[in-house]
Amino acid sequence: MRAPLISATVLLAGCATVPTAPAEPAATYRALGTEPFWSLTIDGREMVFTEAAKPNSRIAEAQPRAIHGFAGDIYQGRRINVNIVHGQRCSDGMSDRVYQDRVQVRVDDRSFEGCGGPVEGRR
Repeated sequence: MRAPLISATVLLAGCATVPTAPAEPAATYRALGTEPFWSLTIDGREMVFTEAAKPNSRIAEAQPRAIHGFAGDIYQGRRINVNIVHGQRCSDGMSDRVYQDRVQVRVDDRSFEGCGGPVEGRR
């Protein structure tokens, strides 16, 4: 009669959850463009878009889940929509810096094109 009790205890012990370490946040991603100068930061929590010539242009919203497309990642927010094309080297046209991605951003009814990539050293 004791065998079924022991088997049930062993079975239940195997179902216990083991705590795991929290997932490491994704690297911060930064994109920018010229004419007009703009920047976009995606940090794992929110997306923040600003235009340099407009002091009160900061638009921030919660970062939506990424849609992983064939060429890159897509983020569709309420006001900010981002299309990142990975592996298409890009120059901002103002400096000698080359970025690893091309980025298209749509904010409200305006479109912006530029370059981007992960910010090194930030997690």
